[in-house]
Amino acid sequence: MLTDRFVYTPQHEQYDEVVDQDGQIREHWHYPMRVMNAMGVDALLERQRTAKRILRDDGASYSPGGQLNVSHTWNLDLLPLILSSQEWEGIENALRERAELLNLILSDLYGERSLILNKVIPPAVLYSHPGFLRACDGIRLPGEHQLIFHASDLVRSANGEWLVIGDRTQAPSGTGYALENRTVLRRVMPSLFRDAHVHRLSNFFLQWRRKLAELSQTKDAPLVVYLTQGAFKENSFEDAYLANYLGYPLVQSRDLTVRKGGLWLKSLEGLRRVDVVLRRIDDSVADPVVSRQSFGQGIPGLTEVVRAGGVVIANPLGSGILENPVLAKYMPAIARHFLGRDLRLNSVPTWWCGDAADLEYVKAHFADLLIRHTCRAPGRHSVFVAELNAEERASLLAKVLANPVDYVAQSAVRPSQTPALDGKVFSSRPLVLRSFTVASGSSYSVMPGGLTQIGSHTDTQHIVSQYGGGSKDTWIIASEPEVEDSVFEPEKLARQSQALDRNFSLPSRVIDNLFWFGRYAERAESGLRLVRTAFEELNSIEPLSPESRRVLLCSVTHVTGTYPGFTAKTADFNAPEHELLDIVSNRSRPGSIAHCLEAILHSADGVKELLSNDMLRLVNDIRDGMEFLNKNLKSSLQAAPDELLDPLITSLLALSGLSQESMVRGRAWRFMEMGRRLERAQKTVELLTRMLVVNIGDGQNVSLLKPVLASLESRIVYKRYYRSGYRLDKGMELLLFDRENPRSVMFQLESLRSHLEEVLGPNKGIQLTEDMRCILRATNTLLMSRLDELAARDEASGEHLKLGELLSQLDSDLKAASQALADRYFDHAAGPQPVEMSGRGET
Repeated sequence: MLTDRFVYTPQHEQYDEVVDQDGQIREHWHYPMRVMNAMGVDALLERQRTAKRILRDDGASYSPGGQLNVSHTWNLDLLPLILSSQEWEGIENALRERAELLNLILSDLYGERSLILNKVIPPAVLYSHPGFLRACDGIRLPGEHQLIFHASDLVRSANGEWLVIGDRTQAPSGTGYALENRTVLRRVMPSLFRDAHVHRLSNFFLQWRRKLAELSQTKDAPLVVYLTQGAFKENSFEDAYLANYLGYPLVQSRDLTVRKGGLWLKSLEGLRRVDVVLRRIDDSVADPVVSRQSFGQGIPGLTEVVRAGGVVIANPLGSGILENPVLAKYMPAIARHFLGRDLRLNSVPTWWCGDAADLEYVKAHFADLLIRHTCRAPGRHSVFVAELNAEERASLLAKVLANPVDYVAQSAVRPSQTPALDGKVFSSRPLVLRSFTVASGSSYSVMPGGLTQIGSHTDTQHIVSQYGGGSKDTWIIASEPEVEDSVFEPEKLARQSQALDRNFSLPSRVIDNLFWFGRYAERAESGLRLVRTAFEELNSIEPLSPESRRVLLCSVTHVTGTYPGFTAKTADFNAPEHELLDIVSNRSRPGSIAHCLEAILHSADGVKELLSNDMLRLVNDIRDGMEFLNKNLKSSLQAAPDELLDPLITSLLALSGLSQESMVRGRAWRFMEMGRRLERAQKTVELLTRMLVVNIGDGQNVSLLKPVLASLESRIVYKRYYRSGYRLDKGMELLLFDRENPRSVMFQLESLRSHLEEVLGPNKGIQLTEDMRCILRATNTLLMSRLDELAARDEASGEHLKLGELLSQLDSDLKAASQALADRYFDHAAGPQPVEMSGRGET
């Protein structure tokens, strides 16, 4: 196809979504392609860059295979997959029919099992598959729907027929990414989106919320929670994004506990009864009592609570059996058994190696097939036999013959192709469309479109993000604007939203993460400031004396905790740059700036659902800043290393400012602030102890007061307050006692007291809590101190002993307050254990 501005060459041996067999653009593509050409190459490339930036700022990412600390920005192609309303109507009806059939299958397999009794499927299809959970036999959700949410992966064959290559029924992923794709594309292509009359996605999510509210047995304000496996799993972005969009608290298994026949959320106020769980974890890690695979994970006793009707899980436990690809072989017979007719949407031709006749066919046509394990698991991938060499084929066939019941073979369908923006041309890419259905009324609602994934290059058969592919928004377009459904929420759903907005309290795990998010942000900032000050003093036109230099550099080691560092006997105080750079950039070194920044990112990932878009953008700036340091700080010591630290300090300051101006003054903000205030107080006390208590021969440590003030962002205010030069007593007054200086220890203590009072609320009682007692003791100790005594030198040692005693007491009280806070509010419960191993808990 040659257009006015772009060249696109379709693959004639495969179905092309844009160009027909005669080389003409399909009718529903005319307007979008005309608009694209009118924009021109440069405009399209700029919008592609804008889309990439928005995705990065939104934190839209995925982790290939769930690899820890490995994530990539979500890849969205600017050109959507476009289907006409007429074609989509047939697909939608077929998907609705498939969901209804799967619902009947799920009810039957955990009920009468007529499919086995009537010999529609062999017993081994059910009983040999790990997805069938015997402990769930007989459990039913309220209402006629057992399958609440479902996804099907579709490919279009060379003759234009859509085929199902797989179903997802445990915790189907992709809706959040589809929503993010739509949000981004509407921003970068607003006119095209509006004028193309694209069907909207919002009604699908509203139907989803309605159904979950209906599942609750509670009449007023049901508590629905969104259960995720954690912040470091493959789709952690999607979980946080969807939980926010749907309005449900994002929880992990350790936030929940089984008590008194119910499922409860652990929060600061105590336990709250959970009514419905929207789960995004697989059956194998849901309940360690039922599955040994979930050792150390899951919620012990969850299955029995579900059986007793104490909570509703959507999708229900045990629904993983529907993901067994062996069912695809028998789907036509199952449809005739339940529906009395053939399905509108066929599955890709499938052979089960557990069937003798099918196994013979597989052996005879092995080189032409795709081989899949019947049970999806990490590390197991579909294998296109044609891509293997002779030795690899022989090895795979041996595995199949050793356990034939565990394998299926499918036709290696060549998917349809669609154009993708590749530089200044459109390149052909194979695609898979993941469609979604949700129970609604007496049937199912289908998301208009879905998540389209494309291959990384034209000839690839692997179309998943792990293999470097991309994604597309999926547009169902009509000839006229879509008539939107009413967005008025049913009464029960409205009550649920109101209850969450007014009364919901955070799990203690989230509070813990927020507390440490604040601490690590302050720790990184204070460390960066101190190292920057050290570089400035080393390069100053008025250099420090050798003894002052030694004290300053040793203080860097003490304050950051990067021992042995400059405290080692072999420390080089004449050429300290390499050690300082290592303190900044060595991620594997505990206490280093990079290590603290990694901890910030780790904590942020655990609470990203609570962070605004601007805060997430700053978190991404910090991640980028780390990469910048790795590339530039180590490359040369000639490039003013102190200046290279400024962008990271600015990002951390902006993060602090946003938390002050954009976060509601609730408990989440207060715990983050308490973490920040505790850390700032402790680091200030540590710095003063290491820099100003020691005797370096000048009697007043005046030479070190200047870098101390600079590191604590107080040098300018000191000069404005005290014009008589640097004096230790005046420095102590500003850094220890000044209530108006946000960097002083007194300011931190009073802030901590205020936050603790607000957290305790009206039910704080008469007795002081241990954390409050520690803060008040530190405050009183500071108030009872005298500046003249703190500034005085001991005649024998030459040190400022009174100052050292005060700082030691403050340090002790601050550490005790931190520990008391952790003991009182944070969750330290041991993880779940299998019943037969209950005596071997973790220590």
